[in-house]
Amino acid sequence: MKRVWIGSSLPDTAHFKNLLEHSDIACVIKNRDLGGAMGDLPIFDCGPELWVLDDAHAGRAERLIRDSVRPAARGLPWRCATCGEDNEPQFAACWSCGRADGRPTEPA
Repeated sequence: MKRVWIGSSLPDTAHFKNLLEHSDIACVIKNRDLGGAMGDLPIFDCGPELWVLDDAHAGRAERLIRDSVRPAARGLPWRCATCGEDNEPQFAACWSCGRADGRPTEPA
């Protein structure tokens, strides 16, 4: 077994566990219930940890986790054809006027 994630919250760690299991990587969460012991136990020993059962999958698991928190926006900024507002590529609709059909093919 190899640790691939040390989290500060159980929901984040559980999300990554689901991500890995969806990619056929068997894993477990350790320290799931130690959050309530913070203060009585050292804080850095209480965070939930995600461990893969097969060490051979550790590198792939770490890449999946890293890629899942990386910004997904790709492409160029664009200018709304309706209101003329500049928008970042992650917006499918204009953040200013909300027009979903305002995205032209010309970059901002």
